[in-house]
Amino acid sequence: MGIVVMVVLYLLSVYPALLQSLGFLTVANLLGVGFLVSLAVHVLNNRDLSFLRCPQVLVFAAIGLLLLGSTSHSSLAFPLLRASRGKAFMLDKTSDLAHDFITRLAFLIFFLAFVRTRRDVRAVFLAYMLALYCAVPSALVNWLQGNLKLGFRAMAGVTAGGNANKLAMICLMEMGCWWYWALSRPGRGRRIVALGAIGAALLVFLATGSRSGLLGAVVFVLLVQTGPRAFRVPTAYVAAGCVASVLLIATVIPQGDWSRMTHIMPTKAEDRGAASSNKMREAAILSGWQMIKDHPWLGVGLGNFREVSRQVYNDTFFRPPHNSYLWAASEGGVFSLSLYLLLFWITWRDLRRVTRLASRDPEVGYIAAAMRVVYVLFCFFALFSDLWQSPFTYILIGQIVTMRRHVESLSEPAVAVAGPIRWGRDALPVLA
Repeated sequence: MGIVVMVVLYLLSVYPALLQSLGFLTVANLLGVGFLVSLAVHVLNNRDLSFLRCPQVLVFAAIGLLLLGSTSHSSLAFPLLRASRGKAFMLDKTSDLAHDFITRLAFLIFFLAFVRTRRDVRAVFLAYMLALYCAVPSALVNWLQGNLKLGFRAMAGVTAGGNANKLAMICLMEMGCWWYWALSRPGRGRRIVALGAIGAALLVFLATGSRSGLLGAVVFVLLVQTGPRAFRVPTAYVAAGCVASVLLIATVIPQGDWSRMTHIMPTKAEDRGAASSNKMREAAILSGWQMIKDHPWLGVGLGNFREVSRQVYNDTFFRPPHNSYLWAASEGGVFSLSLYLLLFWITWRDLRRVTRLASRDPEVGYIAAAMRVVYVLFCFFALFSDLWQSPFTYILIGQIVTMRRHVESLSEPAVAVAGPIRWGRDALPVLA
Protein backbone atom coordinates (compact mmCIF):
# COMPACT_ATOMS: atom_id res chain seq x y z
CA MET A 1 0.00 0.00 0.00
CA GLY A 2 2.90 2.34 0.62
CA ILE A 3 4.11 1.80 -2.96
CA VAL A 4 0.58 2.50 -4.21
CA VAL A 5 0.49 5.76 -2.22
CA MET A 6 3.88 6.83 -3.61
CA VAL A 7 2.77 6.03 -7.18
CA VAL A 8 -0.33 8.18 -6.71
CA LEU A 9 1.65 11.06 -5.18
CA TYR A 10 4.20 10.97 -7.98
CA LEU A 11 1.54 10.99 -10.68
CA LEU A 12 -0.62 13.68 -9.13
CA SER A 13 2.46 15.89 -8.68
CA VAL A 14 0.91 17.37 -5.53
CA TYR A 15 1.05 16.65 -1.82
CA PRO A 16 -1.68 16.99 0.78
CA ALA A 17 -1.41 20.02 3.01
CA LEU A 18 -0.89 17.62 5.93
CA LEU A 19 2.75 17.71 7.11
CA GLN A 20 3.76 19.93 4.18
CA SER A 21 4.88 22.77 6.45
CA LEU A 22 7.14 20.52 8.53
CA GLY A 23 10.06 20.52 6.07
CA PHE A 24 11.53 17.04 5.84
CA LEU A 25 8.36 15.41 7.18
CA THR A 26 6.48 15.14 3.89
CA VAL A 27 4.33 12.11 3.14
CA ALA A 28 6.81 10.79 0.56
CA ASN A 29 9.79 11.19 2.90
CA LEU A 30 8.01 9.46 5.78
CA LEU A 31 7.10 6.58 3.47
CA GLY A 32 10.68 6.46 2.24
CA VAL A 33 12.04 6.18 5.78
CA GLY A 34 9.56 3.42 6.53
CA PHE A 35 10.54 1.54 3.38
CA LEU A 36 14.23 1.94 4.20
CA VAL A 37 13.72 0.34 7.60
CA SER A 38 11.56 -2.43 6.11
CA LEU A 39 14.16 -3.08 3.41
CA ALA A 40 16.94 -3.36 6.00
CA VAL A 41 14.87 -5.87 8.00
CA HIS A 42 14.09 -7.82 4.83
CA VAL A 43 17.74 -8.05 3.84
CA LEU A 44 18.88 -9.07 7.34
CA ASN A 45 16.20 -11.75 7.65
CA ASN A 46 16.33 -13.20 4.11
CA ARG A 47 19.81 -12.27 2.86
CA ASP A 48 18.03 -11.18 -0.31
CA LEU A 49 19.78 -8.56 -2.45
CA SER A 50 18.23 -9.66 -5.74
CA PHE A 51 16.73 -6.20 -6.32
CA LEU A 52 20.27 -4.80 -6.65
CA ARG A 53 21.11 -7.34 -9.34
CA CYS A 54 18.26 -6.17 -11.55
CA PRO A 55 19.80 -5.02 -14.90
CA GLN A 56 17.75 -1.82 -14.88
CA VAL A 57 19.07 -0.83 -11.44
CA LEU A 58 22.65 -1.45 -12.56
CA VAL A 59 22.16 0.65 -15.71
CA PHE A 60 20.61 3.46 -13.65
CA ALA A 61 23.62 3.34 -11.31
CA ALA A 62 25.96 3.67 -14.31
CA ILE A 63 23.89 6.60 -15.63
CA GLY A 64 24.12 8.25 -12.21
CA LEU A 65 27.91 7.98 -12.22
CA LEU A 66 28.10 9.46 -15.72
CA LEU A 67 25.81 12.35 -14.78
CA LEU A 68 27.97 12.97 -11.69
CA GLY A 69 31.08 13.11 -13.88
CA SER A 70 29.28 15.37 -16.35
CA THR A 71 28.21 17.78 -13.62
CA SER A 72 31.73 17.91 -12.16
CA HIS A 73 33.17 18.51 -15.63
CA SER A 74 30.78 21.39 -16.34
CA SER A 75 32.48 23.71 -13.83
CA LEU A 76 35.71 23.27 -15.80
CA ALA A 77 34.09 23.54 -19.21
CA PHE A 78 32.09 26.67 -18.28
CA PRO A 79 34.00 28.55 -15.56
CA LEU A 80 32.02 31.77 -16.18
CA LEU A 81 28.58 30.16 -16.05
CA ARG A 82 26.38 31.76 -13.40
CA ALA A 83 22.93 30.87 -12.11
CA SER A 84 20.27 33.16 -13.59
CA ARG A 85 16.52 33.54 -13.47
CA GLY A 86 14.08 33.13 -16.35
CA LYS A 87 10.58 34.60 -16.37
CA ALA A 88 9.59 32.84 -13.17
CA PHE A 89 12.17 30.28 -12.03
CA MET A 90 15.90 29.78 -11.72
CA LEU A 91 17.21 28.18 -14.90
CA ASP A 92 19.82 26.00 -13.18
CA LYS A 93 18.09 22.68 -12.37
CA THR A 94 21.19 20.70 -11.31
CA SER A 95 20.27 20.21 -7.66
CA ASP A 96 16.58 19.51 -8.42
CA LEU A 97 17.33 16.89 -11.07
CA ALA A 98 20.05 15.25 -8.95
CA HIS A 99 17.64 15.00 -6.01
CA ASP A 100 14.94 13.55 -8.28
CA PHE A 101 17.33 10.99 -9.76
CA ILE A 102 18.45 9.69 -6.36
CA THR A 103 15.01 9.60 -4.71
CA ARG A 104 13.32 7.99 -7.71
CA LEU A 105 16.02 5.36 -8.04
CA ALA A 106 15.44 4.58 -4.34
CA PHE A 107 11.70 4.35 -5.12
CA LEU A 108 12.45 1.86 -7.92
CA ILE A 109 14.48 -0.28 -5.50
CA PHE A 110 11.61 -0.26 -3.00
CA PHE A 111 9.23 -1.14 -5.83
CA LEU A 112 11.31 -4.14 -6.88
CA ALA A 113 11.79 -5.31 -3.30
CA PHE A 114 8.16 -5.18 -2.14
CA VAL A 115 5.92 -5.57 -5.21
CA ARG A 116 5.93 -9.33 -5.83
CA THR A 117 2.54 -11.02 -6.05
CA ARG A 118 -0.22 -10.81 -8.62
CA ARG A 119 -2.26 -8.77 -6.15
CA ASP A 120 0.59 -6.27 -5.78
CA VAL A 121 1.00 -5.92 -9.55
CA ARG A 122 -2.72 -5.41 -10.05
CA ALA A 123 -2.95 -2.84 -7.23
CA VAL A 124 -0.09 -0.76 -8.64
CA PHE A 125 -1.55 -0.90 -12.16
CA LEU A 126 -4.98 0.26 -10.96
CA ALA A 127 -3.36 3.04 -8.90
CA TYR A 128 -1.42 4.15 -11.99
CA MET A 129 -4.53 4.05 -14.19
CA LEU A 130 -6.85 5.87 -11.77
CA ALA A 131 -4.35 8.49 -10.57
CA LEU A 132 -3.30 9.39 -14.09
CA TYR A 133 -6.93 9.56 -15.17
CA CYS A 134 -7.48 12.45 -12.74
CA ALA A 135 -6.07 14.67 -15.48
CA VAL A 136 -9.19 14.07 -17.60
CA PRO A 137 -11.88 15.40 -15.22
CA SER A 138 -9.49 18.16 -14.15
CA ALA A 139 -9.14 19.28 -17.78
CA LEU A 140 -12.91 19.12 -18.28
CA VAL A 141 -13.49 21.31 -15.21
CA ASN A 142 -10.92 23.84 -16.44
CA TRP A 143 -12.59 23.80 -19.84
CA LEU A 144 -16.03 24.49 -18.32
CA GLN A 145 -14.54 27.36 -16.33
CA GLY A 146 -12.90 28.81 -19.43
CA ASN A 147 -9.34 28.15 -18.25
CA LEU A 148 -7.85 27.28 -21.65
CA LYS A 149 -4.36 28.02 -22.92
CA LEU A 150 -4.45 30.54 -25.76
CA GLY A 151 -8.21 30.46 -25.37
CA PHE A 152 -8.71 27.02 -26.91
CA ARG A 153 -6.23 24.38 -25.62
CA ALA A 154 -7.34 22.16 -22.72
CA MET A 155 -5.00 21.64 -19.76
CA ALA A 156 -5.29 19.82 -16.44
CA GLY A 157 -4.56 21.12 -12.96
CA VAL A 158 -3.06 17.85 -11.72
CA THR A 159 -0.54 15.27 -13.00
CA ALA A 160 1.69 16.14 -15.95
CA GLY A 161 -1.47 17.27 -17.74
CA GLY A 162 -0.60 20.89 -17.05
CA ASN A 163 1.22 20.63 -20.37
CA ALA A 164 -1.18 20.13 -23.31
CA ASN A 165 1.16 17.75 -25.18
CA LYS A 166 1.63 15.58 -22.10
CA LEU A 167 -2.12 15.70 -21.52
CA ALA A 168 -2.63 14.26 -25.01
CA MET A 169 -0.19 11.45 -24.14
CA ILE A 170 -2.03 10.77 -20.89
CA CYS A 171 -5.38 10.58 -22.70
CA LEU A 172 -4.05 8.01 -25.18
CA MET A 173 -2.49 5.94 -22.39
CA GLU A 174 -5.73 6.05 -20.43
CA MET A 175 -7.85 5.01 -23.40
CA GLY A 176 -5.62 1.97 -23.78
CA CYS A 177 -5.69 1.11 -20.07
CA TRP A 178 -9.48 1.37 -19.81
CA TRP A 179 -9.96 -0.72 -22.95
CA TYR A 180 -7.85 -3.58 -21.63
CA TRP A 181 -9.43 -3.27 -18.20
CA ALA A 182 -12.86 -3.65 -19.79
CA LEU A 183 -11.77 -6.86 -21.54
CA SER A 184 -10.10 -8.37 -18.49
CA ARG A 185 -13.36 -9.82 -17.16
CA PRO A 186 -16.93 -10.18 -18.44
CA GLY A 187 -19.61 -7.76 -17.33
CA ARG A 188 -21.86 -5.19 -19.00
CA GLY A 189 -21.34 -2.68 -16.19
CA ARG A 190 -17.56 -2.86 -16.59
CA ARG A 191 -17.88 -2.16 -20.31
CA ILE A 192 -20.17 0.81 -19.78
CA VAL A 193 -17.79 2.35 -17.23
CA ALA A 194 -14.82 1.81 -19.57
CA LEU A 195 -16.62 3.31 -22.56
CA GLY A 196 -17.56 6.37 -20.51
CA ALA A 197 -13.96 6.84 -19.37
CA ILE A 198 -12.65 6.38 -22.92
CA GLY A 199 -15.20 8.84 -24.30
CA ALA A 200 -14.19 11.52 -21.79
CA ALA A 201 -10.50 10.93 -22.55
CA LEU A 202 -11.19 11.20 -26.29
CA LEU A 203 -12.99 14.52 -25.76
CA VAL A 204 -10.08 15.96 -23.76
CA PHE A 205 -7.54 14.55 -26.25
CA LEU A 206 -9.19 16.38 -29.15
CA ALA A 207 -9.29 19.58 -27.08
CA THR A 208 -5.52 19.59 -26.44
CA GLY A 209 -4.70 20.80 -29.95
CA SER A 210 -1.51 18.71 -29.77
CA ARG A 211 0.25 17.92 -33.04
CA SER A 212 2.45 15.31 -31.38
CA GLY A 213 -0.76 13.92 -29.88
CA LEU A 214 -2.27 13.43 -33.34
CA LEU A 215 0.84 11.53 -34.44
CA GLY A 216 0.68 9.56 -31.20
CA ALA A 217 -2.94 8.63 -31.99
CA VAL A 218 -1.74 6.88 -35.16
CA VAL A 219 0.84 4.97 -33.11
CA PHE A 220 -1.84 4.13 -30.53
CA VAL A 221 -4.23 2.63 -33.10
CA LEU A 222 -1.43 0.56 -34.65
CA LEU A 223 -0.38 -0.74 -31.22
CA VAL A 224 -3.89 -1.79 -30.22
CA GLN A 225 -4.68 -3.42 -33.56
CA THR A 226 -1.38 -5.33 -33.72
CA GLY A 227 -1.50 -6.55 -30.12
CA PRO A 228 -2.94 -9.84 -28.84
CA ARG A 229 -5.97 -10.82 -30.93
CA ALA A 230 -8.22 -11.10 -27.89
CA PHE A 231 -7.74 -7.39 -27.21
CA ARG A 232 -8.05 -5.90 -30.69
CA VAL A 233 -10.83 -3.40 -31.28
CA PRO A 234 -13.66 -4.67 -33.54
CA THR A 235 -14.14 -2.76 -36.80
CA ALA A 236 -17.55 -1.52 -35.68
CA TYR A 237 -16.03 0.13 -32.61
CA VAL A 238 -13.26 1.76 -34.68
CA ALA A 239 -15.90 3.19 -37.03
CA ALA A 240 -17.97 4.41 -34.07
CA GLY A 241 -14.89 6.11 -32.59
CA CYS A 242 -14.17 7.89 -35.90
CA VAL A 243 -17.77 9.08 -36.22
CA ALA A 244 -17.76 10.28 -32.60
CA SER A 245 -14.52 12.18 -33.19
CA VAL A 246 -15.93 13.90 -36.29
CA LEU A 247 -19.08 14.91 -34.41
CA LEU A 248 -17.07 16.25 -31.47
CA ILE A 249 -14.80 18.28 -33.73
CA ALA A 250 -17.80 19.69 -35.58
CA THR A 251 -19.86 20.58 -32.51
CA VAL A 252 -17.87 20.82 -29.26
CA ILE A 253 -14.12 21.11 -29.83
CA PRO A 254 -12.87 24.69 -30.24
CA GLN A 255 -11.98 25.39 -33.86
CA GLY A 256 -8.41 26.34 -32.99
CA ASP A 257 -7.64 22.86 -31.61
CA TRP A 258 -8.25 20.90 -34.79
CA SER A 259 -6.61 23.62 -36.90
CA ARG A 260 -3.49 23.44 -34.74
CA MET A 261 -3.39 19.63 -34.65
CA THR A 262 -3.51 19.28 -38.43
CA HIS A 263 -1.05 22.03 -39.40
CA ILE A 264 2.41 20.66 -38.75
CA MET A 265 4.08 23.67 -40.39
CA PRO A 266 1.51 26.47 -40.03
CA THR A 267 1.68 29.85 -41.74
CA LYS A 268 1.37 33.10 -39.83
CA ALA A 269 -2.30 33.29 -40.77
CA GLU A 270 -2.87 29.86 -39.20
CA ASP A 271 -0.51 30.39 -36.29
CA ARG A 272 -2.58 30.07 -33.07
CA GLY A 273 0.75 29.69 -31.25
CA ALA A 274 1.95 26.76 -33.39
CA ALA A 275 4.45 28.69 -35.54
CA SER A 276 6.12 30.26 -32.49
CA SER A 277 6.23 26.81 -30.84
CA ASN A 278 8.00 25.41 -33.91
CA LYS A 279 10.48 28.29 -33.88
CA MET A 280 11.35 27.77 -30.20
CA ARG A 281 11.68 24.00 -30.65
CA GLU A 282 14.01 24.50 -33.62
CA ALA A 283 16.16 26.87 -31.56
CA ALA A 284 16.34 24.33 -28.71
CA ILE A 285 17.31 21.54 -31.11
CA LEU A 286 20.02 23.66 -32.71
CA SER A 287 21.43 24.65 -29.31
CA GLY A 288 21.33 21.04 -28.14
CA TRP A 289 23.01 19.77 -31.28
CA GLN A 290 25.77 22.37 -30.87
CA MET A 291 26.28 21.24 -27.25
CA ILE A 292 26.62 17.63 -28.40
CA LYS A 293 29.16 18.59 -31.06
CA ASP A 294 31.23 20.67 -28.63
CA HIS A 295 30.93 18.32 -25.60
CA PRO A 296 30.14 14.85 -26.96
CA TRP A 297 31.50 12.67 -24.15
CA LEU A 298 30.37 14.29 -20.88
CA GLY A 299 27.84 16.86 -22.07
CA VAL A 300 27.24 20.22 -20.43
CA GLY A 301 26.17 18.90 -17.02
CA LEU A 302 22.93 17.78 -15.45
CA GLY A 303 20.34 20.59 -15.36
CA ASN A 304 22.52 23.04 -17.31
CA PHE A 305 20.77 22.97 -20.70
CA ARG A 306 18.93 26.28 -20.37
CA GLU A 307 21.80 28.13 -18.69
CA VAL A 308 24.27 27.04 -21.37
CA SER A 309 21.76 27.82 -24.14
CA ARG A 310 21.34 31.32 -22.80
CA GLN A 311 24.86 32.26 -21.71
CA VAL A 312 27.10 30.30 -24.08
CA TYR A 313 25.12 29.79 -27.30
CA ASN A 314 23.03 32.99 -27.08
CA ASP A 315 19.74 31.19 -27.62
CA THR A 316 17.04 33.88 -27.57
CA PHE A 317 14.43 31.54 -26.11
CA PHE A 318 16.65 29.31 -23.87
CA ARG A 319 13.85 26.76 -23.62
CA PRO A 320 14.09 23.21 -22.19
CA PRO A 321 15.07 20.62 -24.83
CA HIS A 322 11.53 19.13 -25.05
CA ASN A 323 13.15 15.95 -26.35
CA SER A 324 14.39 13.28 -23.97
CA TYR A 325 16.93 11.89 -26.42
CA LEU A 326 18.38 15.36 -27.02
CA TRP A 327 18.38 16.02 -23.26
CA ALA A 328 20.38 12.88 -22.44
CA ALA A 329 22.97 13.47 -25.17
CA SER A 330 23.44 17.19 -24.46
CA GLU A 331 23.50 17.15 -20.65
CA GLY A 332 25.09 13.73 -20.07
CA GLY A 333 26.95 13.00 -23.32
CA VAL A 334 26.59 10.21 -25.85
CA PHE A 335 27.44 7.54 -23.26
CA SER A 336 24.48 8.62 -21.12
CA LEU A 337 22.22 8.47 -24.15
CA SER A 338 23.54 5.00 -24.99
CA LEU A 339 22.86 3.79 -21.45
CA TYR A 340 19.32 5.15 -21.52
CA LEU A 341 18.69 3.39 -24.83
CA LEU A 342 20.12 0.19 -23.33
CA LEU A 343 17.83 0.63 -20.31
CA PHE A 344 14.72 0.89 -22.47
CA TRP A 345 15.78 -1.99 -24.72
CA ILE A 346 16.25 -4.26 -21.67
CA THR A 347 12.83 -3.21 -20.37
CA TRP A 348 11.22 -3.85 -23.78
CA ARG A 349 12.77 -7.30 -23.79
CA ASP A 350 11.28 -7.95 -20.34
CA LEU A 351 7.88 -6.79 -21.55
CA ARG A 352 7.98 -9.13 -24.54
CA ARG A 353 8.86 -11.97 -22.19
CA VAL A 354 5.83 -11.14 -20.03
CA THR A 355 3.59 -11.09 -23.11
CA ARG A 356 4.81 -14.54 -24.21
CA LEU A 357 4.17 -16.00 -20.74
CA ALA A 358 0.91 -14.14 -20.12
CA SER A 359 -1.16 -17.32 -20.48
CA ARG A 360 0.31 -18.49 -17.16
CA ASP A 361 -1.72 -15.81 -15.40
CA PRO A 362 -4.59 -14.22 -17.38
CA GLU A 363 -5.03 -11.62 -14.62
CA VAL A 364 -1.59 -10.26 -15.50
CA GLY A 365 -2.17 -10.82 -19.21
CA TYR A 366 -4.42 -7.80 -19.68
CA ILE A 367 -2.01 -5.63 -17.66
CA ALA A 368 0.87 -6.75 -19.90
CA ALA A 369 -1.17 -5.87 -23.01
CA ALA A 370 -1.97 -2.44 -21.56
CA MET A 371 1.64 -1.79 -20.53
CA ARG A 372 2.80 -2.61 -24.06
CA VAL A 373 0.72 0.27 -25.39
CA VAL A 374 1.68 2.62 -22.54
CA TYR A 375 5.38 1.82 -22.81
CA VAL A 376 5.65 2.37 -26.58
CA LEU A 377 3.64 5.60 -26.31
CA PHE A 378 6.02 6.74 -23.57
CA CYS A 379 9.05 6.11 -25.80
CA PHE A 380 7.33 7.86 -28.73
CA PHE A 381 6.34 10.99 -26.78
CA ALA A 382 9.89 11.17 -25.40
CA LEU A 383 10.71 12.62 -28.83
CA PHE A 384 8.58 15.67 -27.99
CA SER A 385 8.87 15.99 -24.21
CA ASP A 386 11.28 15.72 -21.27
CA LEU A 387 10.05 12.40 -19.87
CA TRP A 388 13.09 10.36 -18.87
CA GLN A 389 13.59 12.30 -15.62
CA SER A 390 9.89 11.99 -14.74
CA PRO A 391 8.28 9.41 -12.39
CA PHE A 392 6.76 7.72 -15.48
CA THR A 393 10.11 6.11 -16.23
CA TYR A 394 10.56 4.49 -12.84
CA ILE A 395 6.93 3.38 -12.45
CA LEU A 396 6.81 1.75 -15.89
CA ILE A 397 10.14 -0.03 -15.41
CA GLY A 398 9.17 -1.24 -11.94
CA GLN A 399 5.82 -2.54 -13.17
CA ILE A 400 7.33 -4.43 -16.12
CA VAL A 401 10.18 -5.99 -14.12
CA THR A 402 7.85 -7.19 -11.36
CA MET A 403 5.41 -8.62 -13.92
CA ARG A 404 8.20 -10.62 -15.53
CA ARG A 405 9.38 -11.92 -12.17
CA HIS A 406 5.83 -12.96 -11.30
CA VAL A 407 4.99 -14.85 -14.52
CA GLU A 408 8.38 -16.57 -14.58
CA SER A 409 7.73 -17.89 -11.09
CA LEU A 410 4.62 -19.73 -12.34
CA SER A 411 4.97 -23.14 -13.93
CA GLU A 412 1.31 -23.66 -14.75
CA PRO A 413 -1.47 -21.27 -15.81
CA ALA A 414 -2.95 -19.63 -12.73
CA VAL A 415 -6.53 -20.59 -11.94
CA ALA A 416 -8.24 -17.67 -10.30
CA VAL A 417 -10.01 -15.41 -12.76
CA ALA A 418 -11.54 -15.47 -16.20
CA GLY A 419 -9.26 -14.52 -19.04
CA PRO A 420 -9.70 -11.63 -21.47
CA ILE A 421 -12.79 -11.72 -23.63
CA ARG A 422 -13.97 -10.38 -26.95
CA TRP A 423 -16.92 -8.03 -27.12
CA GLY A 424 -18.97 -10.70 -28.79
CA ARG A 425 -20.52 -14.01 -27.97
CA ASP A 426 -17.42 -16.07 -27.44
CA ALA A 427 -15.16 -15.69 -24.41
CA LEU A 428 -11.44 -16.38 -24.81
CA PRO A 429 -9.91 -18.02 -21.73
CA VAL A 430 -6.34 -17.03 -22.55
CA LEU A 431 -4.42 -14.64 -24.78
CA ALA A 432 -4.46 -15.64 -28.42
